Amino acid sequence: MNITSYNVTDVGYHYIGLRVLGALPSNAGREEQTGTISRSVRKYAIDRALRLMLPEPRGTFASAGEKICQELVHFEFAKSISGAYRLTEAGQNVLDLLENRKFPELRRAMIKAHLKTYDNLRLLIQKHLEMDGVWRPIVEAGKVGEDAYITQLLEPAFGADAGEQAAEMLSDLSGLSPSKLEDYLRNVVIKNALPGVRISESLFKSMGSRLVSLRLLNLMRSEENGCEFERSYTACVADSPPNAWYQPLVVCLKSGGEFTIHICEPDMSNAKTQQELLSAIRNAFSKLRVVAGYYSLPDVRDAVCELIKIPEAAFDEGLNCLLDGNSSLFTLGLEYERISGRRKPFVRDRGATQIYNLLRSA
Repeated sequence: MNITSYNVTDVGYHYIGLRVLGALPSNAGREEQTGTISRSVRKYAIDRALRLMLPEPRGTFASAGEKICQELVHFEFAKSISGAYRLTEAGQNVLDLLENRKFPELRRAMIKAHLKTYDNLRLLIQKHLEMDGVWRPIVEAGKVGEDAYITQLLEPAFGADAGEQAAEMLSDLSGLSPSKLEDYLRNVVIKNALPGVRISESLFKSMGSRLVSLRLLNLMRSEENGCEFERSYTACVADSPPNAWYQPLVVCLKSGGEFTIHICEPDMSNAKTQQELLSAIRNAFSKLRVVAGYYSLPDVRDAVCELIKIPEAAFDEGLNCLLDGNSSLFTLGLEYERISGRRKPFVRDRGATQIYNLLRSA
């Protein structure tokens, strides 16, 4: 089975579905269930956008409830009985992990469900295990129309063949707006990275967001030859894990085979792990551009995650732990103009929720 949903971009949506199915009375019908899930997902997405100072999500999420329930059935966490959805024993077990805040175990269960169910999602992870990442171009409006610029945007994906690829497509690119040009080039890059697999830029973006929420992918801003890219890569490894914070995960496939990866689950409450993180942050400071004493916190996150190969969410957890132990280590700041969906801020939720996107040594 292949994943096709464009608007279920966060595993948190599935957690909402599990909670709603578990909380509604046994006589609740399918329409009530899916409607409640849709409204809850919309509120979750709006609250998250407000918390991160991002634009309000578009759309009504009206179809999200039904799609989430269908996926829970695919995961074998729910089943459809007499016009309604009911949690299975496996679904109730996952809900119990959620309610008891057993997050590492919960992530393992959700990762297994996703990789067992969706062939194209599993293939996307497999390709990232084999590559240094997928370099999707970010188009600058001021450079559109420069033939050499197209070649530069394709070089990370095509290497020495980038010029030939650019020449073949120049006639197709004429007159495209920067956003349409970006989508076109990204589709070309994805097709090259995943030959024979039908994954468009829109679906890749949706799947990538979900894999980030599962801590299986990172999305970072990268520069190469004066061009910008959104680079996706995985902190997982296929075998020979480099340190103790990797844990093996074996997925029994519906086809009868197995898919094994080692997922990255650093314990950020551990003093040694915190010291590794602190060292990596200082390393990032030595390489990044500083403005008025501050570094871009998303840039620091990108550099640290790439250096020690940890998920983005683990970096945020670790920075919170460092600040909990010694708040004088760093000074945090906020620059409103730099906040975007691509460059999400750091959330410090300790009684009151505050966001930051600037960081410096205290």
